[in-house]
Amino acid sequence: MNNKIKIIIAIGIIGIVIMVAGFVMGSGPSSIPAIFSEATIPEGAVPIGDVQTTDVRSIELNLFASKISIKSGENFDLSGSGQYDGYVLNGVLYAGATQFKRTANVFGLKFSVPSKWVCGYGSYVLVIPPNAKLDQITINTNRSDVTCDALVASQVNINIKNGDLSADKLTADTASINVDGTTSIASSEITRNGNIASNNRLLVGTSGSAMDSTMSNTTLSNKHGGITLYAKLMGSASLQTSRGNIEAALAGTKANYTFPAAAYNLKIHESVVPADAQNSTEQYGTISVTADKGNASISFERETESQADTKGQTKDKNK
Repeated sequence: MNNKIKIIIAIGIIGIVIMVAGFVMGSGPSSIPAIFSEATIPEGAVPIGDVQTTDVRSIELNLFASKISIKSGENFDLSGSGQYDGYVLNGVLYAGATQFKRTANVFGLKFSVPSKWVCGYGSYVLVIPPNAKLDQITINTNRSDVTCDALVASQVNINIKNGDLSADKLTADTASINVDGTTSIASSEITRNGNIASNNRLLVGTSGSAMDSTMSNTTLSNKHGGITLYAKLMGSASLQTSRGNIEAALAGTKANYTFPAAAYNLKIHESVVPADAQNSTEQYGTISVTADKGNASISFERETESQADTKGQTKDKNK
């Protein structure tokens, strides 16, 4: 094939791309479902609604420009107002965009585009059974907000560009979370190691319930909005902000933690001891605190005997 033919073919392809892009942009995102074909399930895959809970070991969710909710329910399910792929293959539940292509027919011309160019532009609900035993949950989104009832897996990987993350519960052996927007996690348990980074505000835990969020060997970092934390930090932990303040209430007392040499802008408050507080000198963790252009304040929450009794009764009921 000579260079002249190659140039003609290249110009033709560019022309088709420009024409389709103009058609889509002129009609708006709502036109996308009408342009592209429905997804075809690859060989060996099973529709999400047909699988048993034990059939799924991992989840991969990829979406663009969407509002995403992850909810707890009896069976795995995926629904949405925009285009999306959804199936289970080799134990992996694929939700949103995948490596497969969609076919479009515009002005009599047929061509294929990657699924990731099409899937999104809507509202989506992914349902995960609470008794699912997942090895991994992976979420990759752009221009999307993600709201979760619970994220429970051995490994949780989340990368959100231009969006916020809100979760009632995070439970993982290892967690890697990077959010361009605001991150809010009401309760968390990280047993091995974690890294939670948020461009805007980062909030973890709930006031008065620091004992309900336990994180081992975890780094929490923030660029602009500061960190608010209520948790029990185990092992080697780090709190870091570039522009913003750190407000942390740690489970236990000052005696339970080791702090490296304090900076001028770090204040560590003495423990406030309830009348029926538990007494413990166990070493929980070593914590480094860095607030480059802000202040840091560390206080403590003691577990009382009544709280310990309540937890013990709950554990007995769950046996």
